[in-house]
Amino acid sequence: MQPLSVRDVASLLLIPLLFYLLLWFWLDSDPNLQPGLLRFEDDETWGRENQRNPDKSNPDVATDEGKLTAALPGKRGSCPPGTFILDTMDSCMSWLGCQEIADEVTVQHMIGYGAVKQVYKAAWRGHTVVYSNLTQQAFLQDFLHGVEMLRNMQRTSHVVQLVGSCHTAVLTEYYRLGSAENLQTILESAEFSNMNNVRTRFSVALSYVEAIHFLHNSPVGTRVMCDSNDLYKTLSQFLVTEDLKLVLNDLDALPAVDLDRQLFVLCGKREIVSDFVAPEQLWPFGDEPFEDSKMPPYDEKTDIWKVPTVVDYLLGDVDGSDVVRLHLFKVHQGCQNMDPELRPSAKVLLNEYKRVRDMLFPHLTA
Repeated sequence: MQPLSVRDVASLLLIPLLFYLLLWFWLDSDPNLQPGLLRFEDDETWGRENQRNPDKSNPDVATDEGKLTAALPGKRGSCPPGTFILDTMDSCMSWLGCQEIADEVTVQHMIGYGAVKQVYKAAWRGHTVVYSNLTQQAFLQDFLHGVEMLRNMQRTSHVVQLVGSCHTAVLTEYYRLGSAENLQTILESAEFSNMNNVRTRFSVALSYVEAIHFLHNSPVGTRVMCDSNDLYKTLSQFLVTEDLKLVLNDLDALPAVDLDRQLFVLCGKREIVSDFVAPEQLWPFGDEPFEDSKMPPYDEKTDIWKVPTVVDYLLGDVDGSDVVRLHLFKVHQGCQNMDPELRPSAKVLLNEYKRVRDMLFPHLTA
C-alpha cells in the first residue's frame, strides 16, 4: 500500500473541519431546520426514544411567558411553613430553636468549612443533620443573611431544607453525596456508574438552571449568586440529592437586585480577577488602581453569563453530550453576550432548556 502524502493527510483532516463549519453555518442561518437536525429514534445510545417536535414558530429561543413553579418533593410538600420533615421522619415538626438544639443535637465531626461558617455532621433524635456555626464575628452579618434567606426560601425544592437555628448556629438537612464539586466522582462510583450518561447529566444541568431561575424570581425578590467567582466555588454552593439533582445550600451572599428602584449589586469589596465571571464584574479602568467606590454595579445577568461554563462541566464528555451542547449552542451564545441587557432572562433560559428536554429526553418531563 502506497504511503499517504502530506497533502493527502491534510485533505483528510480538513473534511471533518469543513463539516462542522457548514453545520454551524446551517444552524445559525436557518433556525427552522434545527428541530429536525438530529433524530434518535433508532439510536441505542438514546434508548430508541422518539423526539418531540419543538414549537416550530420559534425553535431557537423560548418565549418569556408563564410562571414556572417547583413543587416541594415527597413528604416535604405536606408540611406547613415554619416546619420540616426529613426522609427518616413520619411527621412534620416546627423548626428547632435554641433549647432543642442545645439539648438534643450531638455534633459529630467537621465535613466542611469556609470564611463564614464551619460545617459539621450531627445527630438529632437518631436523624442525621448538618450543624453549621459562625467562624468569626467579622462575618456575623453574612451568616445571619444566610439564615434569613433559608427561612424565606423553604417553599421550593431548589433550596436545602432548614431544620432549625439559634443565634450563630443553624441546622439543615444532610445530603450524603456532598456538593456538586463531587459530581464526577459520584457518577464514576460503583453505586452510580450505570447512571453516568447524558440523560442524567442533562437532568443535573436542568436542576441547576431551575435553581438560578428560582433565585431570580424568589419570594424575597431577585437574588444574585455572589459567591461564584470560579467554577468550583460555584459548584460548592450546591448539594447533590439522592436522585441526582442540585439544591442550593450556601445562601450567605445573595444580595438583591431591584430594577424598578435602580438597586444593583457589587459582589464584595475586593477586585475580582477571573476569566469565569461576567465582564461587567471586572475592573473596567485598566491600570488605574482598584477602588471599590468607583466600581460600576451590576445585576443578576452575571449569573446568566456563567451558566454555559457550569453546564459544560456538568454535561462532561459522555456519549451524546455534544448533541446537547449543539442544541443549547444558540441560547448559550446569548448568555455570554457582552451586553448584559441582551442576555436571556433566567425564565427564557429555563424555558429553552425545557424545550431541549422535551425534544431529546421526553421521558424526563414531569
